Amino acid sequence: MPTDASPPRGRFPRLPALLLLLLTIGAPALGAQEAGTVTGTVVAVGSAEPIPNVQVFVVGGSTRTLTDAQGRFRLATVPAGAVTVEARRIGYQPTRVTTRAGETVRILMPVSAASLEALVVTGTAGSTQRREIGNTISKVDAASVVETQPIVSMQSLINGRAPGVVVMPTSGTVGSGQQIRIRGTSSLSLGNNPLIYVDGVRVNNEVATGPISQAFGSRPISRLNDINPQDIESIEILKGPSAATLYGTEASNGVINIITKRGAAGATRWTATIRQGVNYLADWRSVFPQNYGRIGGTGDTVALDLDSLVAGNRGVEPFRDGRHQELELGVAGGTDRLNYYVNGGLLDSDGADPNNTSRRYTGRANLTIQPSPKFQIGTSVNYTKGRVDVPCEGGCGGHVWTTLLATPANYNNPRRHGYHSALPYQYDQIEKRWQDLDRFTGSVRFEHTPITWFQHRVNLGFDRTLEGNNTWFPRIDSLVTPYGSAALGYRGTTDRSTIYRSVDYSASATWNQSAALRFTTSGGAQYYHNATDYLFAEGSVFPSPGLKTIAATTTAKTNDQDFTEDKTLGVYLQEMVGWRERLFATAAVRVDDNSAFGAGFNRVVYPKFSLSWVLSEEPWFRVPGLGERLNSMRLRAAYGEAGKAPATYDALRTFEPASGPGDSPAVMPRSIGNPNLGPERGKEYELGLDVEALDNRLGLEATYYNKKTTDAILNRQIAPSVGFSGTQPFNAGSLRNNGFELTLRGTPLRSDRFGLDVTVNYAYNDNEVLSLYDQETFVSSGSFTRHAIGHPAFGFWERRVTSAALLPSGRADSSRVMCDDGRGGEVNCYNPNNRFVGVNPAAPLVYLGRSIPPHEGSLSANVTLFRNWRVTSFLDTKRGHKKVDGNTRVRCTPVIGARCREWWYPHEFEPTRIAQVQNSNLVDFLITDASFTKLREVSVAYDVPQRFVAFANIDRATLSVAGRNLKTWTKFQGFEPEAMWLGGDRGGNVAWEQTMMPQLRSWIVSLNLGF
Repeated sequence: MPTDASPPRGRFPRLPALLLLLLTIGAPALGAQEAGTVTGTVVAVGSAEPIPNVQVFVVGGSTRTLTDAQGRFRLATVPAGAVTVEARRIGYQPTRVTTRAGETVRILMPVSAASLEALVVTGTAGSTQRREIGNTISKVDAASVVETQPIVSMQSLINGRAPGVVVMPTSGTVGSGQQIRIRGTSSLSLGNNPLIYVDGVRVNNEVATGPISQAFGSRPISRLNDINPQDIESIEILKGPSAATLYGTEASNGVINIITKRGAAGATRWTATIRQGVNYLADWRSVFPQNYGRIGGTGDTVALDLDSLVAGNRGVEPFRDGRHQELELGVAGGTDRLNYYVNGGLLDSDGADPNNTSRRYTGRANLTIQPSPKFQIGTSVNYTKGRVDVPCEGGCGGHVWTTLLATPANYNNPRRHGYHSALPYQYDQIEKRWQDLDRFTGSVRFEHTPITWFQHRVNLGFDRTLEGNNTWFPRIDSLVTPYGSAALGYRGTTDRSTIYRSVDYSASATWNQSAALRFTTSGGAQYYHNATDYLFAEGSVFPSPGLKTIAATTTAKTNDQDFTEDKTLGVYLQEMVGWRERLFATAAVRVDDNSAFGAGFNRVVYPKFSLSWVLSEEPWFRVPGLGERLNSMRLRAAYGEAGKAPATYDALRTFEPASGPGDSPAVMPRSIGNPNLGPERGKEYELGLDVEALDNRLGLEATYYNKKTTDAILNRQIAPSVGFSGTQPFNAGSLRNNGFELTLRGTPLRSDRFGLDVTVNYAYNDNEVLSLYDQETFVSSGSFTRHAIGHPAFGFWERRVTSAALLPSGRADSSRVMCDDGRGGEVNCYNPNNRFVGVNPAAPLVYLGRSIPPHEGSLSANVTLFRNWRVTSFLDTKRGHKKVDGNTRVRCTPVIGARCREWWYPHEFEPTRIAQVQNSNLVDFLITDASFTKLREVSVAYDVPQRFVAFANIDRATLSVAGRNLKTWTKFQGFEPEAMWLGGDRGGNVAWEQTMMPQLRSWIVSLNLGF
């Protein structure tokens, strides 16, 4: 007989009642009678090693907890009678046992290479089992990684741990950021970085912030790294429109979901972490190339003596060993009605450049209140405050710049002592660039399950980022002569406030039509609002030393202020049909409107379809030769669409202030806008296979995807006669990304005394521009790069020198320097009208390679010895791309002056290289293979037996030693294959390095305590 807890068979709940539930959040009466407790331990099958942080709960109930460091747990409020207790943890197969209140149980969890029962966040009303979704979601067990690896930032936690996710660090300076590309480049003119969510709240994901510390306007700091890795439980990465449809506009580049740690019912558990280490530029003398010159500009050619540079810098080496330290203190616990997690941390890290320091204070408090089994309130509060001091890089000076370009010609210069510009210590005295950060992120989540087949929730989020980006050159009169006018003083500041607000409501109703057929209907709405306000002011020349404020400057005072905001409102509806818990079909649709859309563009609709089939659970399924060794096999397919909104004011016609006749106020045209401008649309389908075998010791995830971006926004030149100058944005282009991703996890060895876990990730991406606008076959996308039909976006295009000959003097014979004519032949590279100026217009730019790696992969291995010892290593690689070697550019071409050996001994080198060194317009030799493999991490951890620490009431003590960036294998001719500018004129999407700090090597000793 139907009851109020289950709708009649064959009928959905009546619409009025469902709508009422969707709009109402009730707080049911308190009071759940405690019947008893269940205690026990959770250990791994085979090794019997206790497993910490396992989620243990009563199936069908709300009582849940986490195991402590010794694998122990306690479940309160367990109802009388027989109950089923389930244990879940990433990397292990979910396990159930039957018990009763008052009993003690021991749960044995088998290691699982890739569990289909694992819960993931998909953007729907709640967590969903992996078996039910048709697209791949990469999951990083952050808590386990951070415990032993030298993880000091979110970018190092993500890098290499999910196939198809390419993290491109910008510099080796501490506190610097990165670009992230998921399944290639999806936009030709807008950002290509994914959305970031923390506990269901959308947060600031800007990748290029901070003071201008590099050439061409590059800014080195990423907001992703504001998040403390110690607070993260796991990270889930939705890789494209097929997975991120329900996130709507802005989600076509993928979504990174960060889930922070929570408390659980049980005794209060304290944790403390102490880390001490060092960051340094490994063997800087061999990193820097050999320079040549003539002392005083005359005499014989000599090689630069690096020891003389140290002597000239007051006997101090130009790069230091920077101290690294971290302190963390946390507490977690709770009861069946309330649980909590509180953690505070300090990170203090010094870079190899004396001007580079990162100091960050973080505090997080997560609280969950459950007044009744049907109602739950969760709050999450995080506060980050800090300062990052960034050195000058890339061309504005600094330690790397003046050391790389050091020359014997400056030996007799008392103001240089061999260095190129100022002495390193002078840069330390004069140039001060830093960002002050004050960031608050908070959320409140209400969850209500009024009846067993219906649940809904509201999530309110707020993320506020206050940045103070500062540049200060103090006045130092004694350095005016060697350093220049900058020593007279300068002060500039940009204060930015960025606020994200979000309201997210979702509901889900489940209808079990029969024992075999289940329907789950989900719906919801999201409102997002983000606003940025900035104020800039600057001034130069202090009248006397010791002054710091802009008000104290005497000349060139300027100021500026601006404000931008965007709003998005989206609604979605999804239906999932499950057949015998092994075949799942899902269909969904999302409708969005965004304030950046043009007035003539209507709202946008994004559909989604997916299919998941656990083939191995079909009674007829058999694989000859495998038998019981095949644990599970799943086929999946998905199609979805998502978008990318235009820039804030691109659709609007704007004006700027001007002075009219008689200095009267007036305006003048600024941008023409486009009222029909809409979002870029990402359309993607993927096919996949998941396999578990050999008693869950082997897992395979394989995915093929094909993603197409349509209505890509491009800028077209407009005629000045319309009254506006410049360009107009419009939807026109298209591009495609397709490829495959592979993850192989295995536990080849497992025993009481020895265990080995191995994970291999590999991904390939092929990117191609399909169309542009009008009859154009290419458009420029920056220095050395363009979007060309039939080639990758942001591909490198330059003249290619095919042959050359040298004169006896060592100069290139201009009549014999030949370039690729683009048709399989050759044409003279030099301008036929003037061989000393420019190049031949008939010598075309040809395609030289990709700027984004098409191949990326990683190998991680974890070895357990005698239960107490763990050795882990992590190797990652990126291959098949090229990068601009700006270091060779400034050393060897006429940009700065002759320093490299090619200038002084040209007959030792290929004539084609010499021809390019001597002509700054021929530069294909600078665009060089940047493929690399890095031994990224190695660590050794020892779990101290409890009998040695029990006297101090310590439950767990782990001591580890870890190294990062220990070895690089590459053919890249520059410093560092990973370094690149972040933002600015040449750093948006192009791999370009010039006098930037290479990735630093780090050694860190950690002590983790639990008590």
